[in-house]
Amino acid sequence: MSSVIILKNIENYSPEQAVEASKQAARRAGMFCFLLKFKYSNGNFLSAEETLSEVDEVTFQNTENKDSLKYFTFNANNIEEDSYDSFTWLTQNKYYFWAIDIENINHEYEFIYSFVIEYFKENSEDYLWFDDDDWYYTADDILKLSHMPYNHEWCSKKIV
Repeated sequence: MSSVIILKNIENYSPEQAVEASKQAARRAGMFCFLLKFKYSNGNFLSAEETLSEVDEVTFQNTENKDSLKYFTFNANNIEEDSYDSFTWLTQNKYYFWAIDIENINHEYEFIYSFVIEYFKENSEDYLWFDDDDWYYTADDILKLSHMPYNHEWCSKKIV
């Protein structure tokens, strides 16, 4: 699996708010958020990238074998012309698009799961989609999962 995607509604979307929501969810999940990079073109926001990790930035930077750490990269993207109607095939709603990409996963799906639970507590209109799958989780689905024992298959098949 290459990416875990958060689909957001285009209406009232702000990539800066998406980044802030991720930082708040990371804090609630007990994760460190750092290496925040914003990309602009002609003063217009293009994207943002941050690393969420089990360790602080100094420890992360000084660890030679990053594979021994739990971390992932969180990317927030801006709306583009082709964003409209890009996920109608999945959500049946033309206003949802690939807003957030969780990558560099390193098979740490339980670590991502704890972030996702915290994220969806405050972002109830979003969807969680696994790149190349034909199903998704709603925020309600994620919150239902959070009340069950952890199931390692949550990322390979829809549990609820």
